[in-house]
Amino acid sequence: MTKETDDRKRSHLRLVVNNPEKRSPRPSGSEDDFITLEELVVRREEIRPLFYRDMDRRPEKAYRLIERFLAERGWPYGLDPNHGKPVVLPAAMVCPEALSSGLDQADEVLLFVTEDAAGTGVCLSLEMILPFYSEDESVMEDALLYSPVFQYGALFIEENRHDGLLDLVYRLGFPLYPPALTGRVLARLLAMMAHEVSDALTGLYEFSEM
Repeated sequence: MTKETDDRKRSHLRLVVNNPEKRSPRPSGSEDDFITLEELVVRREEIRPLFYRDMDRRPEKAYRLIERFLAERGWPYGLDPNHGKPVVLPAAMVCPEALSSGLDQADEVLLFVTEDAAGTGVCLSLEMILPFYSEDESVMEDALLYSPVFQYGALFIEENRHDGLLDLVYRLGFPLYPPALTGRVLARLLAMMAHEVSDALTGLYEFSEM
């Protein structure tokens, strides 16, 4: 059998459009306590006390600043207390120019504030699942292999517990304390993410058309 015939039979990389059954943006944790982004936004004031309950002072300070930053810009966002305590917002708010390269209005960006590996401070992680997938793991591995090399963030593969398929995940991590998070630092991190995600989506879209 020729290589050309093998390629024709291969399951290619596909673009997922508004399909939460296939790509769960927050797959870890119980499905019973999953709340959609739309509901998180509507119930934000109700959920906030649970989100901040028993939180240490340094991550709480960073989360409060993130909330102020998003509120000042009028961006819709939610607080998810059940899946690692991320701030959840529409990816299109962060990466509007990437809509033409496969980003969908339903995609989410997750912002986590976590303790660093040394236990001496906290880090901010910005993360999103890119809207491409294939049931063929080798196709996903090739997509990762030929994706851009980023200056700041990284692209990796992670199994989605919701459906058992592999996700392509972009993540940008940054140490926050010391120094403390500021609005200017957060704006720069979001701009870095927007640029790199746009490059990744453009490359993946071209890869999926091959």
